[in-house]
Amino acid sequence: MQVFDAFGRETSSFSVGDAIEHLLVDEAGHIWVGHFDENPAGIRRWSATVRLIWTSDDAHIPGLFDCYVLNVSGTAAWACPYPDFPLVEIRPDRTDRPVRVWENRVRGATAVAVRGDRVAFYGGYRDEQDRLAHGELTETSVEPTDVGLLTLPDGSVLGRRRVVGRGSRIYVQAEPFTEWGVFDLSS
Repeated sequence: MQVFDAFGRETSSFSVGDAIEHLLVDEAGHIWVGHFDENPAGIRRWSATVRLIWTSDDAHIPGLFDCYVLNVSGTAAWACPYPDFPLVEIRPDRTDRPVRVWENRVRGATAVAVRGDRVAFYGGYRDEQDRLAHGELTETSVEPTDVGLLTLPDGSVLGRRRVVGRGSRIYVQAEPFTEWGVFDLSS
């Protein structure tokens, strides 16, 4: 990985490992890396000065085998690890409870948006690739509230796409990959 300053000059380079599924930077400049199943590192957070400052190794995240979803908001991260897909909130700076886990019945999502106690999961397996599943957080689980489809403005399905969740938003870039659409949970 290479880090550049505002003028485009490389300030550092280092390895964050292989099998990278997600790589996002939070508001404090920390680098969050979510690995897929070929790398057992799980989820890691690096400082802006390229020091490893948090790992999921001892975080008690159930069944973390593959980081399917990673959303970074503020200085926190949200994830849904395969195979059980719990919703996981990671706040390493919160000393009393740095990791919270909610049971979740939504399987195979490719992005998540979070705002307060509301969540939205985008994607899924097979015929649920365009699914938008809404839920509310209780003390221990995500309770489903609504399910719909995310479509293009003309109502057509998305087809091939790229997606990323950031805070309360899910950004979607459909083929031919020339513009981004935004779903915002706060609106």
